[in-house]
Amino acid sequence: MTSIRHKSAKFVTAAVALGGIVTAPLGLGLAHGAVNIPEPTAQVSFTFDDGPLNSLTEAAPTLQKHGLTGTNYVITDCVGMTSVPNDCRANGNRVYMTWDQIAQLQSQYGWEIGSHGTDHQCLASSGHGCQPEKLTAEQVEAQMAESRSALAAHGITATAFAPPYGDYDHTVMAKAATYYSSMRGFRDENVNHWPFSDYLLNNVGVQEGRTTVATLKAKVDEAIENKTWTVFTFHDIVPEPSGNPYDYQFATAELDELAAYVKTKVDAGLIKNVNVSDGLVTGTANKLPGASFTAGLSEGWSTDSDRTITADGGGNGSYPDPRHSVKLVSGTAPSHLFSPRVPVSPETNYLFKSFLNVSKLESGEVAFYVDEYNSVGDWISGQYLKAETSRWVQELNFPYTPSSQDVATTSLQVIVEGTGITAYLDNVELLALGNEVLPPPPTNLMTNGTFDAGISEGWDTDSPEAFLADSADNGAPSNPENSVKVQATADSAHLRSPQVDVSQGDYTLAAYLNITRRTAGEVGFYIDEYDAEGTWVSGQWKRASTELGASRIDLRYSPSSPTVAMASLQVYATGGSDIVAYLDDVGWWRS
Repeated sequence: MTSIRHKSAKFVTAAVALGGIVTAPLGLGLAHGAVNIPEPTAQVSFTFDDGPLNSLTEAAPTLQKHGLTGTNYVITDCVGMTSVPNDCRANGNRVYMTWDQIAQLQSQYGWEIGSHGTDHQCLASSGHGCQPEKLTAEQVEAQMAESRSALAAHGITATAFAPPYGDYDHTVMAKAATYYSSMRGFRDENVNHWPFSDYLLNNVGVQEGRTTVATLKAKVDEAIENKTWTVFTFHDIVPEPSGNPYDYQFATAELDELAAYVKTKVDAGLIKNVNVSDGLVTGTANKLPGASFTAGLSEGWSTDSDRTITADGGGNGSYPDPRHSVKLVSGTAPSHLFSPRVPVSPETNYLFKSFLNVSKLESGEVAFYVDEYNSVGDWISGQYLKAETSRWVQELNFPYTPSSQDVATTSLQVIVEGTGITAYLDNVELLALGNEVLPPPPTNLMTNGTFDAGISEGWDTDSPEAFLADSADNGAPSNPENSVKVQATADSAHLRSPQVDVSQGDYTLAAYLNITRRTAGEVGFYIDEYDAEGTWVSGQWKRASTELGASRIDLRYSPSSPTVAMASLQVYATGGSDIVAYLDDVGWWRS
């Protein structure tokens, strides 16, 4: 079918997709937002790498004294190395916690336990301080899978990951996303801006001889001033640290001074202390159905290019179920993935979250665009929100606010435009950042527009051979079971709707039409008008459909004179045209 385009050739109205067509506007309701961090908020995290014993004996009591907690990224193969020297690659002259002590750190002190791999090997590099040979893809995966399994075997569900040495690349990030919900870097020294990038959390490395308490306090102040998230990364906390930064130590007394400073800011309500997984923006009320793609492109998701946008079951998605995702490949023309349309409130701010792995890209972008519709389903505006123009892995998080008071429903459009692009999309979320009060829907004046009662309740036809009730799931995706099958006969045939009471003013009509076969002719739409006595007085031809495929039929109608008191929709099929089509979800609303 012909695509209606807005603003640029790469933006296509979601009406052409029809997977999420909403001909009857969605209902009134109060949806309670369940997002933990609905706006930029100052946060600070204390993270510790490797799992040394001093995390339990020095760091945890120091933080607890000030009501603070931390996250420890544990090297699972080093757990239980309680004497020195030992074989732990991170540092063989350090004592590590036992499993019981790690459990104590979690249960007694409220710390989060994350994964730091199995044996502290570089995941993306070799040589120059790393192991001599670069790890294979299978070995990289084993570092993540086996460490998570080891933690799980001791009752710890680890969802946070930090690569040893902060060593990662695109493929490491993609694999980390299949096992964990976040990844903290080490060489990536910066703050984190709301709504964050879950798979590359920036940090501030803390090393005696390189970092002062005054510098760290300034980082806390910066987070407060700019409402950002500062993540501190420590290793050994000891009473008398080495002054060599590359020993990665920090003094217990200095940690105490920093913690005391943070405590004053927490008590003043200026900043929150969070473990890493609690610092991520999360929510429990995803407005988009089917967005983990476990059932493929279903529940209203659709595409205009089923050759380049396909359901993928190859394990290229993200935690917690990475098996399923959507594969996006560039073609000769831009292609689009459309989400279902969902109701939104103009008074509410929203957040889109989605996992995007752009594994290949020569030119172009994978972009995110929002289509906006009014209460009767008319497209009224759109917003270009975000794009990835390089090869990268990320949790792509970006806010969205309806552009006007007229916006009642919205749909996400993912655009693939360029050359050499292969990407994977998973776990798409639309979260309300607070309570949303959805406006009341207009009343659908059409009776039995979904044909759940067949051709009845005022619907009739002059050719039962041409218009037949169908219950074989050929209807609109939102309610496909029942529809009307249009099967052209030798003579033109007509289906008439119930009569609707009308008065002077504007009306909107909509329907789902899927033409599956055609060699000639058309499926047409015509409005019959009647006076108060039911006498036909006039009519208006509206449109003809001839293109194969599913489409949304949008019609505008105003009574032609004050005499008109009632009107009905007439659908016709040209005689001798060999047309086969399915009609469903007919709606009629006062604009």
